[in-house]
Amino acid sequence: MQKVYEQFPEAFPDSGSPRPASGRGAGGEGPSSATYGDLSTVEAEIRAMVKADFADLKEKQIKDLLDPKTWTAQKELLDNAIKLQAAIGENQHDDFNEFEATLKQAIKDADVELDAKQKKQIIAAVSWTNPDAEPVIKKVISRLGASPGSKSNGKPTQPDPTYGTFEYKNQIVQFQPDSDLRDNEDVPLTEGTARGANVDAVNEAYFHKEVAPHVPDAWIDKGKCDAKDGGVGIVGYEIPFNRHFYEYQPPRPLQEIDAELDELSSEIMQMLQEVHS
Repeated sequence: MQKVYEQFPEAFPDSGSPRPASGRGAGGEGPSSATYGDLSTVEAEIRAMVKADFADLKEKQIKDLLDPKTWTAQKELLDNAIKLQAAIGENQHDDFNEFEATLKQAIKDADVELDAKQKKQIIAAVSWTNPDAEPVIKKVISRLGASPGSKSNGKPTQPDPTYGTFEYKNQIVQFQPDSDLRDNEDVPLTEGTARGANVDAVNEAYFHKEVAPHVPDAWIDKGKCDAKDGGVGIVGYEIPFNRHFYEYQPPRPLQEIDAELDELSSEIMQMLQEVHS
């Protein structure tokens, strides 16, 4: 979309200033739903550009790209984002949890209506991963202060970092995982775990030995369970095909290889002599 927007600016009049949701500016000027994003006159050029630079796009995606409704919807979203920017300001927020509260209040103050998809699109456009920022809270489990080992409405009252519940600002919380950092570990089965015994204990021991010392904020995803044993982790089996099916073929004798090389060298020299003659 960005490349189309940059190469065909005539299809996006008044794209630099906000406009009301009705699609018209003050005095009836500005882009309307009938003109803004109308790419019908340059459709052939856009299709050629897509074919050359974005060959993986499907026909439905190309049709959506050419549809003026796509562009007017994005323009309205941009206008709403500009209103929110005026309410929030341009300072960087290093605590996403606070930013979400600020954004929620700004939406209310600016009298802007956004569905979940639009809100997610705006957040994705103005945020990025910052390892130095505060961790993003996915869910607050409970508050600290209860006696150790007790339960509060069925919720744990003590953190369990091994399984992703942490103490943070006097609360027990789950953090939002970074999908780019998600990884899997192959934990070898033992005679006991192969039959479903002590699976969690073996997984935890492996995690504390091989993972936690190198990635202190990592945790085991307790939601990944195998139906076979009910334990954390998916049971898998490795079949070493080479070990079971490979048949050793000894190399040819060195004398045989030398004789073949001499024969090939003679053929090459003969061909070169024919070329020069």
